[in-house]
Amino acid sequence: MRIVEVATRKDLKRFVQVPRHLYSGLAGFEPPLDFERMQLLDPKRAPFFGHGEAAFWLALDAAGRPLGRISAQYDRLTPPERAHIGHFGCLEAVDDGAVVAALIATARDWHARRGRRILQGPYTFSINEEAGLQVEGQEHGAMILMPWHPPYLGAHVEAAGLVPVKDLLAYVIDLDHAAKWRGMTVAKASGQGQMTTRMLDLTALDREAELMTELFNASWNDNWGFVPLAAPELATLLKVSRPILRANHATFIEVDGKVSAFAFGLPNAYELFRGLDGRLLPFNWARAAYRLLTHRFDSYRFTLLGVRSDLRDTTFGARLPMAAIAQLFSQNRNPGSLEMSWILDDNTRMRRIIERIGGTVYKRYRLYGDAGPAGGDAEAPAGAAP
Repeated sequence: MRIVEVATRKDLKRFVQVPRHLYSGLAGFEPPLDFERMQLLDPKRAPFFGHGEAAFWLALDAAGRPLGRISAQYDRLTPPERAHIGHFGCLEAVDDGAVVAALIATARDWHARRGRRILQGPYTFSINEEAGLQVEGQEHGAMILMPWHPPYLGAHVEAAGLVPVKDLLAYVIDLDHAAKWRGMTVAKASGQGQMTTRMLDLTALDREAELMTELFNASWNDNWGFVPLAAPELATLLKVSRPILRANHATFIEVDGKVSAFAFGLPNAYELFRGLDGRLLPFNWARAAYRLLTHRFDSYRFTLLGVRSDLRDTTFGARLPMAAIAQLFSQNRNPGSLEMSWILDDNTRMRRIIERIGGTVYKRYRLYGDAGPAGGDAEAPAGAAP
């Protein structure tokens, strides 16, 4: 086995294709589209590289066939108190502990040479994108903007010396079960004027991204592992998702004409990609286009939630997340299921809200790091927001 750093665009394309070479045929695995992964990872195109840096490696056997891959990255938006923590991500590997250990050692060395003595992950690239290694629920299939990993991978990560740091949960809610919450309203606080709701403005996605970013960061800045979401990253997500994006995929609650809370979700784009093996060329583009025009989605992911900072710790503000979720239900009446993800396992406040509307945990993702508080376990208390 040898570890080779990605140095060219051709190398990066090979890096992108590793999961389908390793996991094809495993229950629940569906490869993402190559072009979408290139937009996420390519330093020339991905918004992350406006405020971060990364390197990529392939593990190859003697014949040059892929055995695994990993990235090492650092987000310059990371708060100073966590500047000593380096992240790894994009981890995929065959069922071989030696391969996983070699990849993790490579990422660790990259960070050590830059003065970061603690390793934590996986993140692709940050906690605001795809976070965690899936340890439960693989059989339920892939979900948009959530990672998928084979069941054996977590044990190899621990054998390589990393320990569990935090679990992230994905809930599933039957939309018919949630119907009773549709139309829920929140009483106005005294002294407040008109309260209205509106949907996503598809003609002003950059502006909508700015609004959602502001509210998201205000709501979650006390949460464990928080790194500010950058508006260009969310704007890019909205634009890349434009073929499946509809106005009813977001709801905004306005108080006296000022956006005070929002909820946002997306249909599960993997439903369009099934059977395409991650490729659109030479002929899969026609199949994908036909599906885009005719497909009725069965699964959705509730992705982002936020509340205005000055309302967050008020009684009125505490009720706004539930109202925003209920309004999103009202705008999306298709039968099927809704995934709400991800939620910190010790965020009891948010978990109670979700469980009140019938949510049950059906997938679990795990973040790993070096043992001890220096690995990031001693931070702001989880569950403080929203």
